[in-house]
Amino acid sequence: MAFVPFTGVDALLAEHAAALPQPDQLCGPFAARLAVVALTGRSRTAAPVPAVTEFARVAGSAIWPHEVPGARPPGAPPRTDLWSGLDRAADERSAGTSAAGVGKAVEELSGGVLAAVPAAGTWTPDRLRVLLDGLTGVPVLPVANLDTARLASSHVPPEVLDAYLATGEDDALPGADWSAGHFVVLYGQEDGPGGTLLAVADSYPQLGESGRHRQPLPRVAAALARERRHTGGLVLVTAAGHRETAGVAVRAAGLEVEWWDNGTPRGPRTPR
Repeated sequence: MAFVPFTGVDALLAEHAAALPQPDQLCGPFAARLAVVALTGRSRTAAPVPAVTEFARVAGSAIWPHEVPGARPPGAPPRTDLWSGLDRAADERSAGTSAAGVGKAVEELSGGVLAAVPAAGTWTPDRLRVLLDGLTGVPVLPVANLDTARLASSHVPPEVLDAYLATGEDDALPGADWSAGHFVVLYGQEDGPGGTLLAVADSYPQLGESGRHRQPLPRVAAALARERRHTGGLVLVTAAGHRETAGVAVRAAGLEVEWWDNGTPRGPRTPR
């Protein structure tokens, strides 16, 4: 059983450790920025990647400036220090960032070096596996927009995950730590005789080991499916020259190259 990292993992994990935790309600811009840093190598250069607030501004994120119950996992304190200058949502339900907004921020703030290719549709474990296999050799990092309630706990002991790799049976794994619509970065996979684990760079140090955990592929597929079709998906962040290749892989997996509605409006908000 060997772990196979996706592109840019060393830069991703270094920036991930430095950036935690995400600002409240800005998981999408946080994940987008991590992917751009990882694939451009610009975190500490003369022209560093802009801060997460700029990603949120370009993405059209909006903040509900009040406490949102359940918006953070247990034990995570609030973080609002990077909200300055961001639009305000009309209500709690419309706060956050649309999937298309995440893609816009990736492309604009990478200076056009990167493409953000959406993958949406009816998610199943087989379709997710075919998509990831189809991207082998392509420099890509998937940003997943999912329902955390459908994941396994981020604190499953390593020996239990190893047993899952051997058997593919995940029914006995403990349930999720929290429930929210959320963006994370997938940064690698590990195949065993019976199952596959996907490595997740999450946005809170309270989850997993300093924000990193492994999830069974079927749980990730279920989390992408969410409750209604077309409310979750993957943003495939890749080099601009690989946009069409990524789109071909999406269609070959039986999915669609289109943005999904995650419940966050894409229209104008109330300026601060």
